[in-house]
Amino acid sequence: MTGGSIETSDGRAPAVDATSQAPARLDQLPIAFRLAAASATVVVVLAAIVLYLNPPTRAEGLLPALVAGAALSAGVLTRRWAPSLAWVALIVAALVAASVPIAVSRAADPVATGLGTWLLIAVRSSVAAILTVVVAALYGTRSERRSTGRVTTLATFLVAWLVVACLLVLVLVIAGARYDPAFTWVDVATWPTSVFIQFVLVLTAFGVAADLRAAALRADGRLAAAGQRNGDAPTRPAERLRATLRELVPGQAAAEEAAIESERVRFAGDLHAVVLPALRRAIAEVEAGGPVEALAERLRTVDLELERLMADRWPVVLEAFGLVEALEDLAELTEADGAIQVTIEVASAAGRPRREIERTAWRIAQLAVDNAIRHAGAARITIGIAVAPERLSLSVADDGRGFEPTDPVRVGARGLQDQARRAVAVGGRIAIAPGETSGTVVRFDWPAP
Repeated sequence: MTGGSIETSDGRAPAVDATSQAPARLDQLPIAFRLAAASATVVVVLAAIVLYLNPPTRAEGLLPALVAGAALSAGVLTRRWAPSLAWVALIVAALVAASVPIAVSRAADPVATGLGTWLLIAVRSSVAAILTVVVAALYGTRSERRSTGRVTTLATFLVAWLVVACLLVLVLVIAGARYDPAFTWVDVATWPTSVFIQFVLVLTAFGVAADLRAAALRADGRLAAAGQRNGDAPTRPAERLRATLRELVPGQAAAEEAAIESERVRFAGDLHAVVLPALRRAIAEVEAGGPVEALAERLRTVDLELERLMADRWPVVLEAFGLVEALEDLAELTEADGAIQVTIEVASAAGRPRREIERTAWRIAQLAVDNAIRHAGAARITIGIAVAPERLSLSVADDGRGFEPTDPVRVGARGLQDQARRAVAVGGRIAIAPGETSGTVVRFDWPAP
């Protein structure tokens, strides 16, 4: 086993399983983006072919193709987490790559090169220009942004006008038309061939504006929901701007929420393992008519543990001296709290593993001890430990009522979940099994066998 897991003695997962799950399958790329990526790839390939057939005299001549290839790669790689950036990268790739065949086309003369060669050059540059405008049009009118009918109509018109202009230029050259200094309908029809870059910029601007508007709406929704929950003052412009920029990276806001939720789960686990047991014991002593001094001692313990949790500190003994000494300290505190015997059996102590491994083992031991006291009615607990820098083995055995995998889980129970979560997080394994004669044995091994 390479990852962390939790198992029972019969190989089945217990009723509570907190093992990690495989990540959800990513949705298929939108058809518009796939078409845009394919179009940009064609333009980049055309540029590479032109440079191969017409090698530049200086190394700087290869720069447009290199920049276009890098932008194309960036667009494909960033589609998942930054779609707006990916679209712009595709447009930059196509635009930079198109400059190569277009530059060759502008320098070509049908008389000097021959009509056939010139037509090949002109067709290459026309295809590059048209596909570049198509990429920008797909960005400005893609369905997930619900572009207005006017934008779609404008984009369709610009693409069609450019196609007609390129075809008209080819027809005029084939027909042998001569240059006419007067301004005619031919100049109007072929005008897009000289300003196609402006077409690209206009369509890209529509796409960027749509992305910004959608991000602002999502940000307003999140800020409004947060304000309703927390009763905050009205959102400041700077805060709204930051939230909008975060929304431009779709996974960022979700990742922040996931991190907050993970911290809540961790804090809930700490409360379950440390604070709630002390409070329950205090309540039990009060209900049993115990002395006020004992209640005060319990509440002081709760106060200290809450302070530690708020500062996110771990036991000083664990941080300073290591796991073995921290387990001995846990045993002493547990025996001091009630009539229960805790024994520590150290098989080996050849060094300290990483800090997060020690913390995980100590917390699992703490949770196992608390479960044995509160739920199993144990009178004796034995903690076994073997630790080295590259491995760790921990066992907590009690003589209580025992644990069965088929036992129903109490509503609100968190102990097994928290133990499994901690083990999985560091690549370890937890196994819970009945004891040889009675009780339960909790084993934690790192790394997981």
